[in-house]
Amino acid sequence: MRTELVAPSDSAKVVRYSEGFGCLGGGLFLAVVGSAFLYLALYPEEAVKSPASVAAVMGWFFTVLVFVPGVLMLIAGLVVLLRPERVHLDERGIWLRRHGEFELISWTEVRALHGRFPQPKVKDDRNSKPTPAALLIQPADNGFLARHPQLADRENPEVPRLALPGRGAVQRLTQAIGDLRPDLLS
Repeated sequence: MRTELVAPSDSAKVVRYSEGFGCLGGGLFLAVVGSAFLYLALYPEEAVKSPASVAAVMGWFFTVLVFVPGVLMLIAGLVVLLRPERVHLDERGIWLRRHGEFELISWTEVRALHGRFPQPKVKDDRNSKPTPAALLIQPADNGFLARHPQLADRENPEVPRLALPGRGAVQRLTQAIGDLRPDLLS
C-alpha cells in the first residue's frame, strides 16, 4: 500500500454492493419456525393435547435452539445490509476499503480486468462446484499478490480476484471501469 495516497479523489466513481441477503433470509426462516416453538412454550395447553409440562419443556428447548439463533442471524444480516461495501474508481486506480483504510490498486499494476458472472455447478458432473461472481484481475507483474494478499483466491491462489455478491455488482463495477479505462476490460 502506498502511504502518500490515502484516499480516492472527490470525483471518484463509487460502486456500492451489499452482502448478507442469505443471512437475512436464513435468519427470517429460523425466526418464523422458532416462533412456533415459542408459542408451544408459552401456551402448551392450547398447542397440544399431550401433557403440558413436556410440551413446555420441548418448546423452550427448541426456542433456544432455533428461534434465538434466527433472531441473531436477522440482526447480523440487517447490519451487513445496512453497511454496503464500496469500491471507488478514479484516475489513479481502484480503491478498496478494508478495515477502515483505503487500499489502492493502481491502474499501472493491472494488465487486464474481467468480470465473471456467477455460474451454477454442472448437473452431470459430481465434482463441479458453482462459480462465484468476481472481478478477475490479470496483474502486470509477479509481485502483485505480495502487495495485495487479500485478493488471492483460496482455490486458485495464482489468480487474483475481488469477490462480489452477484451479477448486478459485477455489471455495475465493470461498467464503471469501462467508463474510466475501457482498454483494461477483456
